[in-house]
Amino acid sequence: VNLMQSRRSCRNYLDRPVEKTLLDDLVKIGITAPSGSNCQMWSFNVLPDRETLEKFALRIKRFYENLNKTAEKPWLRFLLKLIGKPELDWYYENHYQRVKQGLTEWNDKGKDLLFHGAPAVILVASKTSASCPAEDALLATQNILLGAHSLGLGTCLVGFVVSAMKRDRKIGDFIKLPEDENVYAAIAIGYPDEKYIYVAGRKPALIRTIALSS
Repeated sequence: VNLMQSRRSCRNYLDRPVEKTLLDDLVKIGITAPSGSNCQMWSFNVLPDRETLEKFALRIKRFYENLNKTAEKPWLRFLLKLIGKPELDWYYENHYQRVKQGLTEWNDKGKDLLFHGAPAVILVASKTSASCPAEDALLATQNILLGAHSLGLGTCLVGFVVSAMKRDRKIGDFIKLPEDENVYAAIAIGYPDEKYIYVAGRKPALIRTIALSS
C-alpha cells in the first residue's frame, strides 16, 4: 500500500540516462499484468535516449501547432458544431490556451513541457484486434508506473502524446508502429530531480454496495 500511495508523477528529471537493463525490467514488469482472454496482444515501444525523444517530440509539436491554427478559426468551430462535431470547439475551450503557452515556451526557451526533460519514454500499445486493447495496455502501464517507483525511477503519463497519435497516423508511421496497433499510454521515465515529502491527497472513494439477494 505504501508503494502505491507514495508514487507521484515526476516532472523534473536528472540529466542521466536510464540503463537499458532497467528499461527491459520495466517491460518484464508490464507483461505480468492481466489481459482480456489472456491474449497479451500489447507492445512496448521504447524510446531510450534524449536524441530519439527530441526527434519524436518534434512530430508531436507540429501536430499541436497545426491543431491550434485550425482551432483559432471561430467560423470553422461554429460550422463543425452546427453539423454535430463539437470536438474542435471543446479543444479550443479546454486546451488551446495551455497548448499555445507551452508551444511558445518551447520555441522561445527550448523548454520541454511535453516529456519534462525525461531521458526515456515507453509507448504502450495494443493490437486493435484484442478483445479489450485499451484496458490491456493501461493495466500493463500501471504495473510499469509502480515498478519504476520501486526501482527509484520517476514517471509521468503524457496524455498529449496519446491524443496526437490517435488523430495523426503519420506520427505512428514515424516510429514504425504497425498499422494494427494503437498507443494508449506514453510514459516519461527517468531519475527524479525532485523529492516529495507528502503523499498526494485523495478524494473519498465513491463506493456503491449492490446486493440483489432476496
